[in-house]
Amino acid sequence: MQKMILKWMYILLAANCFGLVSCIEPPPVVPEYVLKTSFIQITPEAFAEELDLKMAAYPYNIKDQPAEYNDMVIHLVTVLSEELVLLSAAKDKGITVSEADQNMAETAFRRSYPEGSFDQMLLKNAISYPLWKKRFKKKMIIEKIIDQELTQKIEISPDEIVEFYQNNKTDKAKLLFRKTGENSGGKPEGLNEERSDLQNEERLISKLKMKKTQEAYDAWMQQLWNDYPVEIGKNSLKTFLIDTETGKGRQE
Repeated sequence: MQKMILKWMYILLAANCFGLVSCIEPPPVVPEYVLKTSFIQITPEAFAEELDLKMAAYPYNIKDQPAEYNDMVIHLVTVLSEELVLLSAAKDKGITVSEADQNMAETAFRRSYPEGSFDQMLLKNAISYPLWKKRFKKKMIIEKIIDQELTQKIEISPDEIVEFYQNNKTDKAKLLFRKTGENSGGKPEGLNEERSDLQNEERLISKLKMKKTQEAYDAWMQQLWNDYPVEIGKNSLKTFLIDTETGKGRQE
């Protein structure tokens, strides 16, 4: 009887040990990255895709000039880092672009190209349509967050409008503000002239907002850099650089 109890105890102990071992999961594989924030990351594969696209605008033998090639890679890191910060802020704030809006914007964009020339443009720039579409959506999201979080929050006073007009008017410029009295002939303005003045005023305000947006962009962007810091995967990035002494670097 005692031997049987001991036998069952060994069986239970072995089962528990097996259960403990089987329940221990291997540590998760951390994906490699070239750039990342707490919201988004750029993998080596995605970075290589962007780099190949950038290289299409350079001489084919750019790799024969390691210093210039490395400068190009670092410039790409700078550009993608800024995009990453803006896209991370957009994701954090729930700013996105619907598929319907993207399709509508793409249709409008394609209209600016004569028939067949859009595909020729992609071919000339060595960019695939899926990659172009992905970058087009990113661009829309970036434009949306800049407009929503920066441009729309800019306030413009009447004095600023007058000053901006005075500083930018030309000899051929017409009055850009909607008149409330009478024209030079002493007669009430016509509807077309009033509508034209209103449109001109709206364009003026739009230009002024754009100017103030550009002026406020750097400070606004600096705050985003603080809120969404970018981490560089140095080991991953090294694989895309060329050693200027040995000439060894990125593998094809």
